[in-house]
Amino acid sequence: MNTIIVACLVAVAAAAPQISYQPNQYSGNPQPLINILSQSFEQDPNTGNYKHSYQQDNGQAVAEEGSVYPGPQPETGSITQQGNFQFVGDDGNTYQISYVASEGGFQPRGAHLPVAPAQIPEYAQLRQEHPELFWAEGQQPQQPTYV
Repeated sequence: MNTIIVACLVAVAAAAPQISYQPNQYSGNPQPLINILSQSFEQDPNTGNYKHSYQQDNGQAVAEEGSVYPGPQPETGSITQQGNFQFVGDDGNTYQISYVASEGGFQPRGAHLPVAPAQIPEYAQLRQEHPELFWAEGQQPQQPTYV
């Protein structure tokens, strides 16, 4: 029995990796060290509202504010976040994005981002002439009922 235990221990020791992993060992392009120039975080313990930001020496910067809106029941409610961030792209250009994230979804804005086209006049006319086609707009989704 002791021979089997010793044989198992020898097998496990032989199977262990013999070389330790070095960062960037398998990458032909080692990543540079990035330093944080500034950072802050503030949170109101009573409301949950917060602000945070940081800036790095590679041109990346982030700033965000969050506002908590409690719901009528415990563990319900919503949060609205707004902020901006910037980074330097692979092409060397600095890209800046500002955003709002709320119940209406994530809404980014930036000079390099596409903008939705304005409503075409034909659509507005169709809406006036045939309101029955737009019956679902403005309706709240029904909550599922469980038996």
